[in-house]
Amino acid sequence: MHEMHLLKDLLSDLLTAAKNNQAKKITKVYLRMGTFTEINPEILKFFFLENSKGTIAEGAEIEISPSQTRELRLVSFDCC
Repeated sequence: MHEMHLLKDLLSDLLTAAKNNQAKKITKVYLRMGTFTEINPEILKFFFLENSKGTIAEGAEIEISPSQTRELRLVSFDCC
């Protein structure tokens, strides 16, 4: 369950950053995820897909770069 809290925070941070940048649509999200986060990348993508419905992030592609540290970080996003 700890993972779900992290994923909710990540989505919230993404939507806040997009709003601050006056984005109308998020098309791609770039994340960095450490091997020790204990979060399955497929679960992360599924969570994002389900929880972004009805938001400007709905349908956005997720790109995850590996990291050697214990982190889940929003690196950047593409928007229009």
